[in-house]
Amino acid sequence: MAHGSLHTLTDETFASAIESQGVIAVAEFWASWCMPCRMVEPVVRQLAGEFEGRVIVAQIDTDQNRDLAHRFEISAVPTIVIFKDGEPVSRFVGLTGYDKLASALEDAIEGRAASEAATG
Repeated sequence: MAHGSLHTLTDETFASAIESQGVIAVAEFWASWCMPCRMVEPVVRQLAGEFEGRVIVAQIDTDQNRDLAHRFEISAVPTIVIFKDGEPVSRFVGLTGYDKLASALEDAIEGRAASEAATG
């Protein structure tokens, strides 16, 4: 892909990609009919480029992967979740800018606690 590696995850592939010790990941839960999801996609692609080799950046279609959407209580899209060691550490609902997401990723990489409850 043009800007780093952006993974498409499913109910079947999520665990092997995200749920490992030492893995930091950001996952955008989205739907094809969601206009704000389309608007945040360039931000997700930018994260994939800027953090390539340090984090996994993924997209999960909530219509096609209902088990994951239910498991992580995704009630609105887009929802972006940052995972560390397979556990959610930050959550952003709705349109979220690059700087806010990059800062939360840096916090996860450096082992700092999330500075705020990032829900919309």
